[in-house]
Amino acid sequence: MSEYVAFEIQAEIIKKLPVKSLLRFRSVSKPWKSLIDISEFISGYRVHQPDPQHLLVWYKDPVDTNENSQGLLCFYGYYQDPSHPRFKFSTEMAVLWNPSIRKSICVTVPGESLWSKFVLGFGVCHITNDPTIVKITNVDTYSTTDDDSSPMVEVFTLSKGSWRIPSNNLPKKSIQVTWSQVVIDNFIYWAAFDQYLDDDDDDDDDDDDDDGQIQKNLIVSFDMTTHEFKVIDLPKSLAYHGFVRVTQSVSKVRDSLAVLEYITYTDSQLESELQVCDAWIMDHSIPHMFTKLFTIEKECDSIKILGFTKRGEAMMETQDVYEEPASLVVYEPNSKYFNDTGINGERGALIVSLYMETLLLLDQSDCSVL
Repeated sequence: MSEYVAFEIQAEIIKKLPVKSLLRFRSVSKPWKSLIDISEFISGYRVHQPDPQHLLVWYKDPVDTNENSQGLLCFYGYYQDPSHPRFKFSTEMAVLWNPSIRKSICVTVPGESLWSKFVLGFGVCHITNDPTIVKITNVDTYSTTDDDSSPMVEVFTLSKGSWRIPSNNLPKKSIQVTWSQVVIDNFIYWAAFDQYLDDDDDDDDDDDDDDGQIQKNLIVSFDMTTHEFKVIDLPKSLAYHGFVRVTQSVSKVRDSLAVLEYITYTDSQLESELQVCDAWIMDHSIPHMFTKLFTIEKECDSIKILGFTKRGEAMMETQDVYEEPASLVVYEPNSKYFNDTGINGERGALIVSLYMETLLLLDQSDCSVL
């Protein structure tokens, strides 16, 4: 019957089909396969899809997972060569996985495997639809050398199939980028901090330690189109915390950048520690302006926000007692109610991410190593 329908009309119909149907259509007709396999169709397919749904991935053991972007998930870890005696030889690998088409590729990460000194970032550019991995090797801020070197930055793009060193590195070596990252539009954002010597000992509001070091919290962004880095300054209430031990991370709420602050309070009158998390959202109309969304308080061993629903509810991993399984709960800010989903797992092993169907990696060989 397809011979009675113009191919242009067929193409428009095919663009609106789910991924599973497209994969079946590729084996029915050579013209349809040629259409679906071209890069323009693969990159443009996401435009015709509805809003993404939540995807929950649960692993028995903790796994290092980076951001989900445009339907691709990025995992990273070590590959041990089974042919090597006693499996002593290992290679650091990043794995890009498309669960829609059940295809993945492996990317060898260059350099030495010093996890404490570098971080990885991952995202898919909205404009180019090019999967991008960024490796940032932090410079030792306590080094005795006086050089003004910047952190080493290496960028991998799937279109090039190789790593390269961009010309725009981080502004100065005192900035330390953390593993907490989020992707919004064409930008990868990391939670970071700047450590430098205090020249003004009278400023009591700064995070000044005994060695005269000041820690200023901030955000580092990477533009996946221009490969340029920028530093986003936080308001003073978020940038400095004195002697209070605060852990910061980044997230996104309805496609807006969010900062999460975690504080643990210990009280002899409490049966357990009080975990507090403040959620702040960036106001795009006013530079460096953040508004507090809500504060979560829960008596437990640990809490961690994994993501947000479309309604702004926080999906959290909580652990009531150390060494017991962690639970996935949904926090409703208005009612302050914790809804236990009944899903449990080892602490650090629960992953919640926005998910959309995509054809990215369709033109790649499954399990190929780049």
